[in-house]
Amino acid sequence: MAFSLGIIVTTLIITVVYFNEAESEQEVANVEADEHVSIEEAHELLEEEGHIIMSQSDMDQFEQLEADYNDLKEQLEGYGAQEQLTDNQNDHEIYTLEIESGMSTHNIASVLEEQGIINDSNELVNYLTENDYSRAIQVGTYVVTSEMSHQQIAITITN
Repeated sequence: MAFSLGIIVTTLIITVVYFNEAESEQEVANVEADEHVSIEEAHELLEEEGHIIMSQSDMDQFEQLEADYNDLKEQLEGYGAQEQLTDNQNDHEIYTLEIESGMSTHNIASVLEEQGIINDSNELVNYLTENDYSRAIQVGTYVVTSEMSHQQIAITITN
Protein backbone atom coordinates (compact mmCIF):
# COMPACT_ATOMS: atom_id res chain seq x y z
CA MET A 1 0.00 0.00 0.00
CA ALA A 2 2.84 2.36 0.82
CA PHE A 3 4.38 1.78 -2.59
CA SER A 4 1.05 2.48 -4.32
CA LEU A 5 0.58 5.63 -2.31
CA GLY A 6 4.10 6.70 -3.25
CA ILE A 7 3.29 6.24 -6.91
CA ILE A 8 0.09 8.26 -6.52
CA VAL A 9 1.95 11.06 -4.72
CA THR A 10 4.62 11.10 -7.42
CA THR A 11 2.01 11.20 -10.18
CA LEU A 12 0.21 14.05 -8.46
CA ILE A 13 3.42 16.05 -8.08
CA ILE A 14 4.34 15.53 -11.71
CA THR A 15 0.82 16.58 -12.77
CA VAL A 16 0.94 19.75 -10.69
CA VAL A 17 4.38 20.68 -12.02
CA TYR A 18 3.28 20.04 -15.57
CA PHE A 19 0.28 22.32 -15.25
CA ASN A 20 2.42 25.07 -13.80
CA GLU A 21 4.93 25.07 -16.63
CA ALA A 22 4.96 27.95 -19.09
CA GLU A 23 4.69 25.54 -22.01
CA SER A 24 1.23 24.44 -21.01
CA GLU A 25 0.18 28.07 -20.51
CA GLN A 26 1.41 28.86 -24.00
CA GLU A 27 -0.58 25.97 -25.47
CA VAL A 28 -3.75 27.32 -23.88
CA ALA A 29 -2.98 30.81 -25.19
CA ASN A 30 -2.58 29.42 -28.72
CA VAL A 31 -6.20 28.26 -28.82
CA GLU A 32 -8.13 30.66 -30.99
CA ALA A 33 -10.19 33.18 -29.06
CA ASP A 34 -13.42 32.40 -30.87
CA GLU A 35 -13.05 28.62 -30.43
CA HIS A 36 -14.92 27.38 -27.37
CA VAL A 37 -13.70 24.19 -25.69
CA SER A 38 -16.23 22.35 -23.58
CA ILE A 39 -15.32 20.76 -20.27
CA GLU A 40 -15.77 17.30 -21.76
CA GLU A 41 -13.40 18.15 -24.62
CA ALA A 42 -10.87 19.52 -22.16
CA HIS A 43 -11.09 16.33 -20.10
CA GLU A 44 -10.63 14.19 -23.21
CA LEU A 45 -7.65 16.25 -24.36
CA LEU A 46 -5.99 16.04 -20.94
CA GLU A 47 -6.59 12.29 -20.68
CA GLU A 48 -5.20 11.78 -24.18
CA GLU A 49 -2.07 13.62 -23.04
CA GLY A 50 -1.80 11.20 -20.09
CA HIS A 51 -3.03 13.52 -17.33
CA ILE A 52 -5.23 12.55 -14.42
CA ILE A 53 -8.20 14.72 -13.58
CA MET A 54 -9.30 14.92 -9.94
CA SER A 55 -12.19 16.70 -8.31
CA GLN A 56 -11.54 18.85 -5.25
CA SER A 57 -13.09 16.18 -2.99
CA ASP A 58 -10.79 13.55 -4.54
CA MET A 59 -7.84 15.86 -3.96
CA ASP A 60 -8.86 16.44 -0.33
CA GLN A 61 -9.22 12.69 0.19
CA PHE A 62 -5.82 12.12 -1.41
CA GLU A 63 -4.18 14.71 0.84
CA GLN A 64 -5.75 13.06 3.89
CA LEU A 65 -4.46 9.67 2.76
CA GLU A 66 -1.01 11.16 2.27
CA ALA A 67 -1.07 12.64 5.78
CA ASP A 68 -2.23 9.30 7.24
CA TYR A 69 0.52 7.51 5.31
CA ASN A 70 3.18 9.86 6.67
CA ASP A 71 1.88 9.40 10.23
CA LEU A 72 1.96 5.62 9.90
CA LYS A 73 5.41 5.75 8.37
CA GLU A 74 6.72 7.78 11.32
CA GLN A 75 5.11 5.39 13.79
CA LEU A 76 6.64 2.42 12.01
CA GLU A 77 10.09 4.03 11.95
CA GLY A 78 9.78 4.83 15.65
CA TYR A 79 8.78 1.25 16.39
CA GLY A 80 11.68 -0.11 14.36
CA ALA A 81 14.19 2.17 16.09
CA GLN A 82 12.81 1.26 19.52
CA GLU A 83 12.90 -2.46 18.72
CA GLN A 84 16.44 -2.16 17.36
CA LEU A 85 17.53 -0.37 20.53
CA THR A 86 15.93 -3.08 22.67
CA ASP A 87 17.54 -5.82 20.58
CA ASN A 88 20.93 -4.13 20.79
CA GLN A 89 20.68 -3.83 24.55
CA ASN A 90 19.83 -7.52 24.90
CA ASP A 91 22.52 -8.78 22.53
CA HIS A 92 25.62 -7.04 23.82
CA GLU A 93 27.12 -4.58 26.24
CA ILE A 94 27.92 -0.99 25.31
CA TYR A 95 30.49 0.97 27.29
CA THR A 96 31.99 4.44 27.03
CA LEU A 97 35.69 4.01 27.70
CA GLU A 98 37.68 7.00 28.93
CA ILE A 99 41.40 6.62 28.37
CA GLU A 100 43.39 9.05 30.47
CA SER A 101 47.03 9.98 30.25
CA GLY A 102 49.25 7.37 31.89
CA MET A 103 46.82 4.44 31.55
CA SER A 104 48.54 1.22 30.57
CA THR A 105 47.20 -1.45 28.26
CA HIS A 106 46.64 -3.59 31.38
CA ASN A 107 44.50 -0.85 32.97
CA ILE A 108 42.44 -0.43 29.80
CA ALA A 109 41.96 -4.19 29.32
CA SER A 110 40.98 -4.62 32.99
CA VAL A 111 38.30 -1.93 32.72
CA LEU A 112 36.91 -3.54 29.57
CA GLU A 113 36.84 -6.96 31.24
CA GLU A 114 35.08 -5.55 34.32
CA GLN A 115 32.44 -3.93 32.10
CA GLY A 116 31.78 -7.19 30.20
CA ILE A 117 33.17 -5.92 26.89
CA ILE A 118 35.89 -8.60 26.70
CA ASN A 119 36.21 -11.99 28.37
CA ASP A 120 39.94 -12.01 29.11
CA SER A 121 42.02 -8.88 29.66
CA ASN A 122 45.28 -10.75 29.02
CA GLU A 123 44.15 -11.70 25.50
CA LEU A 124 43.54 -8.03 24.64
CA VAL A 125 46.86 -6.96 26.17
CA ASN A 126 48.69 -9.63 24.15
CA TYR A 127 46.86 -8.62 20.96
CA LEU A 128 47.70 -4.92 21.46
CA THR A 129 51.35 -5.70 22.20
CA GLU A 130 51.89 -8.26 19.41
CA ASN A 131 50.30 -6.00 16.77
CA ASP A 132 52.07 -2.79 17.89
CA TYR A 133 48.86 -1.05 18.96
CA SER A 134 49.99 -0.60 22.58
CA ARG A 135 52.22 2.38 21.72
CA ALA A 136 49.56 4.08 19.57
CA ILE A 137 46.71 4.25 22.11
CA GLN A 138 45.23 7.76 22.24
CA VAL A 139 43.84 9.64 25.22
CA GLY A 140 40.11 10.20 24.75
CA THR A 141 36.59 8.85 25.11
CA TYR A 142 35.50 5.86 23.00
CA VAL A 143 32.34 3.79 22.68
CA VAL A 144 33.05 0.06 22.63
CA THR A 145 30.75 -2.95 22.60
CA SER A 146 31.02 -6.60 23.51
CA GLU A 147 30.40 -7.41 19.83
CA MET A 148 33.72 -5.81 18.82
CA SER A 149 36.77 -7.95 18.04
CA HIS A 150 40.15 -7.21 19.57
CA GLN A 151 41.19 -5.65 16.26
CA GLN A 152 38.12 -3.37 16.21
CA ILE A 153 38.78 -2.27 19.79
CA ALA A 154 42.45 -1.63 18.95
CA ILE A 155 41.58 0.45 15.89
CA THR A 156 39.00 2.40 17.90
CA ILE A 157 41.32 3.34 20.75
CA THR A 158 44.25 4.18 18.48
CA ASN A 159 42.23 6.31 16.02
